[in-house]
Amino acid sequence: WLDESIIKDITPKLLGEWPNTYTYTKALSEYLIQQEKGNLNIAIIRPSIVGASWHEPFPGWIDNFNGTSGIFIAAGKGILRTVIANNEAVADMIPVDVAINLTLAAGWYTAVHRPKNLLVYNCTTGGINPFFWGEMGQYVMSTFKRNPLEQAFRTPNAHMTSSYLINQYWITVSHKAPAIL
Repeated sequence: WLDESIIKDITPKLLGEWPNTYTYTKALSEYLIQQEKGNLNIAIIRPSIVGASWHEPFPGWIDNFNGTSGIFIAAGKGILRTVIANNEAVADMIPVDVAINLTLAAGWYTAVHRPKNLLVYNCTTGGINPFFWGEMGQYVMSTFKRNPLEQAFRTPNAHMTSSYLINQYWITVSHKAPAIL
């Protein structure tokens, strides 16, 4: 109901130290839960980037193409040719079945032990087993080259770069020029 210009003006003030509205609204939700939990025993699960399954129901299972899964599929089909990313940043992805198993275990623990304080579980792997975006890109591309997807638009060949100019070059060469042709 607010005018777009008002939203643009107040967003930086609302965010404060938060890097974006996604993390800010997650923090607001957790704060609300802490304030309103009353006598309920509560646990919060904070998964990092949720990706395809590790084991259950079978390795690689996904039920949608949201987030990184959609990016990987687009790259595998040859549609996405360039991604701007920091190759040295940790790609802290957690398999969906690991996140679900932690949720079940935390629910059981919270119900049985009834802790007085709110429990927060960070479901991540980057601290103990870091995997970087540059490595992820290489693995994804080599996997799709060895095991091509059906009905691919063209051969998978996505480039990951942290350079805006290089990314713009690849957008022009691999996306805009073929679209014009």
